[in-house]
Amino acid sequence: MTDGHEQSSAASPVPPRSNWTAGRVVGLVFSSIGGLIGLALLVVGVALVLIYALGRDNGYFNSDRKDLKSATFAITTGEIDLGADELDWAPSAVLGNVRVQADSEQPVFVGIGSDEDVSRYLAGVAHDELIDFNEDQPTFALHAGKAPRAPPRRRSFWVAKSEGSGEQTVTWNAESGRWTAVVMNADGARGINVEAEAGIKLDWVIWVGLGILGIGLLITVGAVVLILHIGRRASRAALT
Repeated sequence: MTDGHEQSSAASPVPPRSNWTAGRVVGLVFSSIGGLIGLALLVVGVALVLIYALGRDNGYFNSDRKDLKSATFAITTGEIDLGADELDWAPSAVLGNVRVQADSEQPVFVGIGSDEDVSRYLAGVAHDELIDFNEDQPTFALHAGKAPRAPPRRRSFWVAKSEGSGEQTVTWNAESGRWTAVVMNADGARGINVEAEAGIKLDWVIWVGLGILGIGLLITVGAVVLILHIGRRASRAALT
C-alpha cells in the first residue's frame, strides 16, 4: 500500500510556474497604452505636416470662395474677438497675417476696423451681418436702416483697407482687440455683389506638427523597446 501511494505521488505533475509576473503584465499593459498614444501622435503630426505642405495658397489657409449678395449698403462679419487686451493672449503670434479677398465688377471697398468704430459708423445704416460663411448659402442677419452718411473711404479708423474694381485684397497683421471686416460699394451705394474668401497664415503649424511627430516617435520607440525588454525577461525566466 505504501509503495502504491509513493508511485502515485511521484506520477502527479507539478504545475508550471508562470513567467509573467504581475509586474511584467502591468508593464506590458502600460507599454502598449504608451505605444498607442505614440502612434496617435504620429498620425496627428503627419497630418499637420501634410496640411501645412498641401493645404495652403501662397502661405494662407483659405476658406471656400463664396458669392456674397446684399440689397443693403454693407456686409459685415460678426465681432472677431482676439482678446480684450494684449494680456489675454497673443493673436499676432498665433494667427500671423489675416487676408480678406473680394472680387467685384464694380468698385468695392474692403476694410477691417475695430468693432466699436465700425458699429458707430454703421449705426442706423441698413446692412447685413454675416452669421455663417461655411454653408453653401451664406447666412445673414439683417440690420434695418438707411444710407451711410459718408462713403467708407472717408473714415480714418480702418486698420487695413483696399478699394477698387476687380479683386481687392486686404492683409492685416492680427492684433489684440475686437474687430469687424466690412465689404461695401466704394461710393457707399446700396446693392453689393462680390465673391469673397478669407484666409489666415499659420506659420507655427509646421513646428507644432514636427514637434508632435517627434514626441510621438520617441514614445512609440520607447514603448516598443520596453515591450521587447519585458518579453526577453519573461523568456529568460522560462529557461532558468
